[in-house]
Amino acid sequence: MVKKLIKYDFASYLRLLLPVQLVLIGIAALSRFVQLFEAKDSTVYDIVFTSSVILYAIAIAASILVTIIVALVRFYQGMYTNEGYLSHTLPVTPTQHIFSKLIVSLLFEIGTALAIFISVCVITLGDVNIELFKAGFFLLGKFFETFNANAALYIVEFIIMLIVSSAAGLMMLYFCISVGQLAAKKKILLAVGVYFGLYFISQIFSTILIIIVTVNPEMMEKIAEWIVKNITAFYHISMCSGILLSLILGAVYFLITRWIMSRKLNLT
Repeated sequence: MVKKLIKYDFASYLRLLLPVQLVLIGIAALSRFVQLFEAKDSTVYDIVFTSSVILYAIAIAASILVTIIVALVRFYQGMYTNEGYLSHTLPVTPTQHIFSKLIVSLLFEIGTALAIFISVCVITLGDVNIELFKAGFFLLGKFFETFNANAALYIVEFIIMLIVSSAAGLMMLYFCISVGQLAAKKKILLAVGVYFGLYFISQIFSTILIIIVTVNPEMMEKIAEWIVKNITAFYHISMCSGILLSLILGAVYFLITRWIMSRKLNLT
């Protein structure tokens, strides 16, 4: 049943997001086509080229935004609207519902990132594309040369951190939606309020941490000195700390969301 849920959600996402990603790549191709008519001191070309680049930048932002919106809408519709009546009568646990939505959302976030990468390759097709790849491989070689055996581990840790932090971010949004549906009215408004409340709390903690560090110059000097002497360990600790923090926050959001879906479900 879980496989069927994932398959159903995947098909829904595909219908909604594939056109957006194709449009993004199409706009990149259009911008590249415009570059073929490059002419020096041509006002018309400058205007058309600049417009195509701006349109491309808007398309990238729109593709990212639409991916997140679709993830939210699919979760909200599937769990807390009329569609939820059917979803919650299926022989599927709240945990399975959450993970099926989360897995598909993560897959399409990766798909959007891949579409953006392809669009960059399209818009820079030609000599620029070749130079970019050369620069990329050169920097990658220098990276491995500098950090040796740690380089591969850094890459693995970074990829894990991206995936875990993305999953935690989605779980936070699912949590906000779930808390919002507890309200008798204005459920979406409450969900938005919860989101900004979490953002405000995170800013308070960040500010407190900055104040603690800045009012202790000796501490800052010791930290900076330790980082310089232990740069390899610092990178590992930073990424592992990011992974751990995302796991903890994601787990908290998941447990509360599951509890709401199990004990406080309100589809009215």
